Amino acid sequence: MKSSKFASKFTKIGCLFVVLASITSCANQPNKSAEYTTPQKTHQLTDISQLTDREKADLYEAIIAADLSAANGDYELATSYYLAASRLSRSIELIQLSVDAAEKSGDNLAILQAADIWLDVSPTDIDALSLKIAGLLSHQQINSALEFTASLFQQQPEPAERFEQLDEIVQNQQPGVVNAYFDQLIIKDPEAIAVHTGKASFFSRVAKHTRNPAATMKQAFVHLETALVLQPDFMPAIELKTRLLYQSRQDEKAEAFLRQLYSNYPDSKQISQLLGQLLYDLRKYDLTKQHYLSWLKSNKKDNEARFFLAASYFATSEYEKSLAQYRLILGSNYKTQLVYFFCGNSASQIKQHSQAIACYQLVEEGKYLTRSKIELAKLYALTGKIDKALATVRNPKFANDENTQIQLINIEIELLNRYVSKEQAKQRLGAALSNFPENVSLLFKKIKINQLSDKPEELVRLLTQAEKQIPDGDKKQQFNLSVAGFLRNNNHYQQAVNWLNKALKQLPDDKDYLYARALYKEPLGLYDEMIADFKHLLSLDPDNINIKNALGYTLVDLNQEMEYATELIEQAYQAMPNNAAVIDSKGWLAYRKGLYQQAIKYLSASFRMSPSADVATHIGEVYWISGDRKKALEFWQQAKKLDPENHLLLSTIKKLEVELDKE
Repeated sequence: MKSSKFASKFTKIGCLFVVLASITSCANQPNKSAEYTTPQKTHQLTDISQLTDREKADLYEAIIAADLSAANGDYELATSYYLAASRLSRSIELIQLSVDAAEKSGDNLAILQAADIWLDVSPTDIDALSLKIAGLLSHQQINSALEFTASLFQQQPEPAERFEQLDEIVQNQQPGVVNAYFDQLIIKDPEAIAVHTGKASFFSRVAKHTRNPAATMKQAFVHLETALVLQPDFMPAIELKTRLLYQSRQDEKAEAFLRQLYSNYPDSKQISQLLGQLLYDLRKYDLTKQHYLSWLKSNKKDNEARFFLAASYFATSEYEKSLAQYRLILGSNYKTQLVYFFCGNSASQIKQHSQAIACYQLVEEGKYLTRSKIELAKLYALTGKIDKALATVRNPKFANDENTQIQLINIEIELLNRYVSKEQAKQRLGAALSNFPENVSLLFKKIKINQLSDKPEELVRLLTQAEKQIPDGDKKQQFNLSVAGFLRNNNHYQQAVNWLNKALKQLPDDKDYLYARALYKEPLGLYDEMIADFKHLLSLDPDNINIKNALGYTLVDLNQEMEYATELIEQAYQAMPNNAAVIDSKGWLAYRKGLYQQAIKYLSASFRMSPSADVATHIGEVYWISGDRKKALEFWQQAKKLDPENHLLLSTIKKLEVELDKE
């Protein structure tokens, strides 16, 4: 029934005459289940034949008001109306809408109220029980939460499903409450596999925010071991343990763990896939191929395994073999768009243009759509079908947003410049810049076409003119950073620093400007200024891990303030143990201390995570100084392949008097 509070809230919405007109017509609708549409959405109402006409009018009024409030972003008001409508209609859909609105408004009490209505309608509904438990935990009512958990477990007998429910329930709850909740569950049933795994998952999340993450992670592993003793093939615990070992860089332990499990359960597709994917993620591609080839002998229809086998062949540049595997997956329902794209990519690598075109043409959606059409256009052009190439990149259905439009325009300009005429390319570029005057990539395309990259004076003059068109604010900042990066990438280091100096006159403490300027001073040998910039940055943002890492690495590289540098890098490593740049710093610190084996360990881990010319150069230097010159040359060649003009590589081989090409 409509209370005075309910009515007073409704007057805040306005347009009352429209609502009342709707209510009048709705009151005469059929009583059985039917659709009810407001200007915002359509609802499926359950049978409300038991309601009086006045109650039906109140229900329709509440739904209209709730939808309108939600559309206006007033989720607090929407929650009240959806709850009122839920009580009248007992509709699960309206109950769920009240939960959504309550979550957006942060109203935990309303979530509990919605859960009560839901349980009144459906006392054994698993989602309703989970919602009730989460609501009780948010109010720290642990004993009541335990009672409803017992009901949940009755409805959910499978441990894996129990774990999923528990893991979702405790998301975003207070850590102390969750810890106490799990402790009580374990007291009630010390052999509850799902509970031990759930507590391990909880510990793994909170470890990132504790003062002693290592101790917290240790507790996570303790509960995982308990779960796996109780049930050695419990997949949620296996998956979580593998992930935590991988994330904590315990690669050998993760691999040994899965290999033992696979030996014990050789027919388990899930364990086989976990092992194969781990080997792939560790870039042990030869072992990955061996594993999947063995598995596929007796599981020929396992398309997921075949996909990873194909990806492993692709990663080792065995494109004929990768194409053969992708073709075997074609026609199945496994990751169709992804398979089409990599089928095209593999075929393109070995110049099977017809096959590549056929595969790329099949890509119709997803994150690889634009890239597929760009590659398709390039292949059309390469095979003399320039009109088809241009038609592909000009097709508006492949450009769903501005960024995609710009990508396609850039390719169109390249095609015109290479296959038609530079004049037409310039005309298309001019039109594009008129439509997108603030786009930096088009500006850089203009520089390339006009061959200004090696003419710093003309280049800076053009960039300065373009800057005048960029409004102040975020766009100006992004423009300045992009321009400085472009100048730096074209070896105009001083001009890059000058550009940032000019930008800093307007925003003296802009951290992005200061950070970029510090990095760009390195090739100029301005090390003291570089350190001063990083120290100033750290004074502006004392808890910034990236700045700590950058300053620590710079000091280590220069063999200065080593104790302070060690402290900074250790702090960065504790906060981000899986960050490739931080691991590189950790390795370089070990090298400066003469701990060569430790240096190789960290640097190799960094390179596996994120292959770069800088890290490969570091590894090469460690091997060179420690006496393994063959290994050093191998890594320097990899660095050269990744970035032939890399400043660190060139300066390192010059410092060590190595003539790389002659070795």
